[in-house]
Amino acid sequence: MSIDRVVVSPEELEQIQPSTDGPPAVPARLPSPIPLWSRILLSPLVLVLPLLCAIVLVLRIAFRGQPARVKYAWLSFLSTLLMVSGIVSTVAAIFVFAAAPLPSFVNTGLPELDERGQFPSLPSTRDLNSAEVSTQLKPLVIVVSPAARLWNRQVTTSGSFGAGFLLHADHDGYLFATANHVVAGAQIALISTQTDVWAKANVVGREPQRDLALLWMVRHSGSGDFVQPLAAAEDGENVFVIGHPEGLKYTLSTGIISGLREGVLQLTAAVSPGNSGGPVYDAHGNLAGIVSSKFDRNQDANAENLGFASKSDGLQLGPGWNFTGNGKEHLQHYLAALKQKD
Repeated sequence: MSIDRVVVSPEELEQIQPSTDGPPAVPARLPSPIPLWSRILLSPLVLVLPLLCAIVLVLRIAFRGQPARVKYAWLSFLSTLLMVSGIVSTVAAIFVFAAAPLPSFVNTGLPELDERGQFPSLPSTRDLNSAEVSTQLKPLVIVVSPAARLWNRQVTTSGSFGAGFLLHADHDGYLFATANHVVAGAQIALISTQTDVWAKANVVGREPQRDLALLWMVRHSGSGDFVQPLAAAEDGENVFVIGHPEGLKYTLSTGIISGLREGVLQLTAAVSPGNSGGPVYDAHGNLAGIVSSKFDRNQDANAENLGFASKSDGLQLGPGWNFTGNGKEHLQHYLAALKQKD
């Protein structure tokens, strides 16, 4: 079988080549396989990520048998919706978390005090030993920390804390005392008892010269009344100090009044950071003083047993007190109940 030879000349090739004088022809664009109504209907779902995820799953299953061009077009469109929805949901979650306060973990009251039907009867008719002081008087002592607010406005404890104690309890609420430097410039303090339940209390009075402060917390239930008696300390008498030295909560230390200074008691009882604001009780449960400071051993390493407390008579009304809210009325009410008890 013979094959004919075909020869094409250059002139013939020039005749069949396309002209290069103008721009190349652009192929016609095919219409999108995704209808416009589908885009409009699905686009608002970026605001509801869980619902969008469910619809995407259904559509992926529904388009399994469609041509590749249709499947890839829908895949690209749905992927874009998911990315946009993820960004929108993340921004919304951050905004809500930052703007809305978290549930508070601080109570408005102290159930341990509200549920007490009876407080110790003070002063005791006889001298209390250390075990009796621990049993009867420790429940009157609190942990005090100036309140701090987080970026989400939630109230929490600050990095510092001290001690405080109950002065007066009646049907309206509880009046506590502590050292002024324990609550610093805070208007709200967080307090807790041995149950470690925290509650908010208002700082209603300050006596900076005596380093004293008053805290008030409303009562929600219960009817047990209490009035803390005061007593002038005598040089050399035995005393009991309750506080939270170095974080060791409800530590009891004993000693004597080793000196009477101007408005201040000098103690041999061990005190450390965390004792500030704690009570100094005499042997009958009378309040003799409020722990204010200790000698700094960085100044003299040989200094021993040099603690100081403000005398309890600083809790009387005087020109040095600065009150907020009903602080003056609460202190007057306590002093009136104390006078009536005497």
